[in-house]
Amino acid sequence: MAAAQFVMALNFADEFELLSLSVMNTQPGTTKKGGLVFVRNGKLKMHPEIYDHLALISISSICAGSVYFHGRDKIAAEIVNLPYSDGLLNLEGAEEDYMAFKRLCSPVSRFFLLQAKKVQWSAILSTFRFFMMEGIWDVVNFVAHALHQADADVLACAQLLESMHKQEWYPGFCRSLQDFHASRYPLSKVGLESELPEMP
Repeated sequence: MAAAQFVMALNFADEFELLSLSVMNTQPGTTKKGGLVFVRNGKLKMHPEIYDHLALISISSICAGSVYFHGRDKIAAEIVNLPYSDGLLNLEGAEEDYMAFKRLCSPVSRFFLLQAKKVQWSAILSTFRFFMMEGIWDVVNFVAHALHQADADVLACAQLLESMHKQEWYPGFCRSLQDFHASRYPLSKVGLESELPEMP
């Protein structure tokens, strides 16, 4: 879900320039991928938090697809059982995205000397919790609706943001972004480990 990637990426709007959005095509064998297009100044140094930002954006489409597939109530009820609850992640048609997500987590796990699985599941838990926050799923639906209503296949992020600014919920949404950012960053080994039980 490109809409979910966009909403997650707004957490990191200071780091990335969000350019455009198009419907994601999850059919195997198709050449038109779609999704969120964004860039970052190549002169800026890459550091663990940037990789974490990219990982969260990457996995957000899969987590949002899982919320859409299972429903928010089931995700909210079973999120406490992650990472040992099989079947919550809906990976159908998103295998490439999942592999990309795992690659993005690798620099974070190396930096903090943590098991890759711990970093991956910490990111997945954070992403699910973000979509469970009050009002966030409504914003995802708003963006998805705007994307499907667009005259062109591609929607400029600036145009979408302009539309969002006019909505009554926008100030509350901005506060939610700030709360989420504060709950995740700065990244630390203790913080990444604290969310998860010991893994075998």
